[in-house]
Amino acid sequence: MANQTLGLDRQFYSYYQSICLREPPILAQLRQETASQPLAVMQIAPEQGQFMAFLVQVIGAKKTLEIGVFTGYSALVVALALPPQGQLIACDLSEEYTSIARRYWQRAGVADKIDLRIAPALETLDQLIAGGESNSFDFVFIDADKSNYDPYY
Repeated sequence: MANQTLGLDRQFYSYYQSICLREPPILAQLRQETASQPLAVMQIAPEQGQFMAFLVQVIGAKKTLEIGVFTGYSALVVALALPPQGQLIACDLSEEYTSIARRYWQRAGVADKIDLRIAPALETLDQLIAGGESNSFDFVFIDADKSNYDPYY
């Protein structure tokens, strides 16, 4: 399977998941498919996704941004947690990996909430700023190339 939270021993991690994790079947299916990909280690852990969904809901986020999509697990987590009118702008470079994401977004019925932008994220961010969208996002998840974290922020 995909990543797990660092530092937890395998036995405890399995126990933790069995009692705490509330992962919808569509997310579990996407996580399983992602585990077969060469870069599967880029996948967030399911409990991290559950925590992100909690944050999105508790702050009442309506407009969100994700930098780095991969196969779309975290974007799907956020989109499922958003209210019906919620929106996620998702930035990535890969048509190959995001094609997996698009399939699952469709199956989950949230594709209309997700605006996928295939371009370098810094270009997309510059376009958003130029369009007057600075400081308009309720929640942002940065999970792309680590060397650009400062410019993304």
